[in-house]
Amino acid sequence: MRERTYPPRYLLELRDLPLVICITDDSPSSLRERAQEQCDGRFGFWSRSYSGRVALVAGSNQRVGVDVELTDLAREDSWSLTNEWFRSSMLTSEERVRIESDSTPGTTLSATSVWSSKEAVAKALGTPRQFDPTRLTGAAVWKDARRGRWRAAYLDLTPLGLDAVAWMVYEDFA
Repeated sequence: MRERTYPPRYLLELRDLPLVICITDDSPSSLRERAQEQCDGRFGFWSRSYSGRVALVAGSNQRVGVDVELTDLAREDSWSLTNEWFRSSMLTSEERVRIESDSTPGTTLSATSVWSSKEAVAKALGTPRQFDPTRLTGAAVWKDARRGRWRAAYLDLTPLGLDAVAWMVYEDFA
């Protein structure tokens, strides 16, 4: 029997943050299986996210949420911070104010980033399927990546050759 070889799996080394594992696989079923295998007894809380051939898995002893989105969505006209439909159906008033006032050159704030950070927050809160995007402010606009006991981290996947946006949100009682 031929030994099965898997495409790459990367551990993202994030000091003092929850464990994050990035997995790539061209087979959707294999990708899900490999991501689920990571969720063992090492931590009390796990979060998984899938986009195309990419999966992110985060583990922590506190609540954690992770989301990854391939940036191909950003090419759609409706998936833009300037699109009125997107602004009215996906953004909170706080996010709209921040976006309107953010004129910093080279900013990484994008519709995909805002959405991904919202998904990570919803997963960390334990309500990913019930959240209303117009009532949940994404971590992408949090001041200093903090809100109360919650912390956020933008995960840069470009060194892995991935055209994707990813966020992790986690509880921090320190």
